[in-house]
Amino acid sequence: MRETTPVSRQIREHGPIKVAAWRLMMEKYQDFMTRFEHEFRTRHGLSANEFDVLINARPEHRVRQRDLLRSLVISRSALSRLLGKLEARGLVTQAPDPDDQRGVLVALTEAGVELCDEAAGTNDEIVLAAFAGLTDAEADHIFTLVSKICPVG
Repeated sequence: MRETTPVSRQIREHGPIKVAAWRLMMEKYQDFMTRFEHEFRTRHGLSANEFDVLINARPEHRVRQRDLLRSLVISRSALSRLLGKLEARGLVTQAPDPDDQRGVLVALTEAGVELCDEAAGTNDEIVLAAFAGLTDAEADHIFTLVSKICPVG
């Protein structure tokens, strides 16, 4: 069976390089997310979205639910369901914001911190393995270049 050529390579040959670069970033992102999903589920019983909630809701800085929503790529209702599942597992708490009763503060429990720390180690392992062929200077250059991309909208 013949392996298909990634779309980014096809675009690079026939289209604008900036579109090809964008497509390559998306392909690499998908590779990472597939690996994260598998490893988080297998090693820690978490989805990538659940890990994302845990890593953003450290107990030392409780986070408002609406701020958490901004840092995740899911809908408000999906976040509510996700937080409900994590709360039922004893990994997060949700409490009314004393400064604004309309808001909800989310924080990790002790069990949530422990699981988050374990999963963060897995996250680092995956990223560092993927970036192993780069020097720190090259990684810094990638960071600088990607930072120059203007937000859409």
